[in-house]
Amino acid sequence: MVEKKLYRKLQLTGGSTLIVSLPKDWVEGAGVKAGSYVTLIPQPDGSLLITPRESEKETVKEAVIHVASTMDSQAAVREFIACYIVGYDLIKIEFKPYTSEHRALIKKVLREKLIGVEPISETADELIVQCLVGYREIPLEVALNRMKNITTSMINDAVNALKTRNYEVAVEVTNRDDEVDRLYFFMVRQLKRAVRERTILEDLGISSPRACLGYRMVIKSVERSADHASRIASLIPMLKKNPSTEIFREISKMKDSSVEALRGSIGLLTKFNMEKANKIIGKVDEARIVEQNIIEKMFNQASSMDAINLRLTTESLRRIVEYGADIAEIAINLSIGEP
Repeated sequence: MVEKKLYRKLQLTGGSTLIVSLPKDWVEGAGVKAGSYVTLIPQPDGSLLITPRESEKETVKEAVIHVASTMDSQAAVREFIACYIVGYDLIKIEFKPYTSEHRALIKKVLREKLIGVEPISETADELIVQCLVGYREIPLEVALNRMKNITTSMINDAVNALKTRNYEVAVEVTNRDDEVDRLYFFMVRQLKRAVRERTILEDLGISSPRACLGYRMVIKSVERSADHASRIASLIPMLKKNPSTEIFREISKMKDSSVEALRGSIGLLTKFNMEKANKIIGKVDEARIVEQNIIEKMFNQASSMDAINLRLTTESLRRIVEYGADIAEIAINLSIGEP
């Protein structure tokens, strides 16, 4: 849709006050009238954002999902998660006959993957859930730091479990990935709301809508890092023998680099340092060199199947370093003021 530009002439009233009329279509759509209050928010680019006062425009946003037996159960889950991320307060899922598998999977995702979503009504053919937790209960910075801490602990534990092929720890690491996903979906929901309702940007601790895109890319990089930690853990049961001391020492170096890159880059978002950002980005080349050294050693020392699994481990660790570098680049971009 082409954006419609409207022009208004400023009028002088009372000798010193400038007033401007508001477009009729906007007034009707915003639900305001004579005597209503609006909020005026000066923007960094010199524009002025006008919004209805929250108490006047607050309505419960409801989505309805129709689930039929012919629908793939994963497709139903994706639609449910999409409604949560977009920002609906109530999500009603209507089930047709023979959709018990769909219902069970949605309820499993509700429990394991989403924060602050509770069923408030359930019948044989309907499930209604409400999204209760918002940005005030879990601020964006708190959620991001929690996500970072879980992910880095997953990386540490996965590699440490690799040393002795500790299957119990490996399973625990993969289970923690669900908590990272919960935080990821929650933060995407908040960022999408901030783009739509710019009045909450300051509450989220974000300087501008431009920064929302940067943070969206940051949390995706952290979520993918957690996936790679889970992948490392999933490879442990496939190993026939413990890695040699020499190979594990090199893998441990890559693990330390990946954790440092992830922690350091996220720290740059609140306390930026150009020298540190460039140092983190430089870790990618260092990780590639260490990875190549490991590859040369393990194909001489390990069985072919173990060599393949260890190769996948080093690939995941290198990818985590790259995700840390991506976040550092985003921090650099956000540190530069808009023209």
